[in-house]
Amino acid sequence: MHARRLAAVAAGAVVGGALRWLALSATGLDPYLGLLVVNTSASALLGWVAGSIRAGRIRSAELGDLLGAGLCGALSTWSALAVELGEDLIDGRAVRAAAWTGVSVGAGVAAAVAGSRLGTPSTDRGTRP
Repeated sequence: MHARRLAAVAAGAVVGGALRWLALSATGLDPYLGLLVVNTSASALLGWVAGSIRAGRIRSAELGDLLGAGLCGALSTWSALAVELGEDLIDGRAVRAAAWTGVSVGAGVAAAVAGSRLGTPSTDRGTRP
């Protein structure tokens, strides 16, 4: 990876990490709700980035890296979700863990699809594989 692309990922990660910290600590949300907000937001943004790259709206590899791997990668925290789910399973709350798994995955996939559609002009949707 070229130094410029690596720097772009690092810069995006600084912003994404700061946004995640703000969302998870400053808002006082329930851990699951905070994780849902950051992971769904990152999924939507990553979908938009992917759609925009496909549509030629984002042509710079550095910008794609900054927004995708950097910002979205640091904003999302599926590992923290796994910790919460694991604690629920250990504490005997399997139904709660299963419900939050479904909600989190479903919201992430729906957000990524919606973001991708926003990033891809409607005239391109029918011509892309």
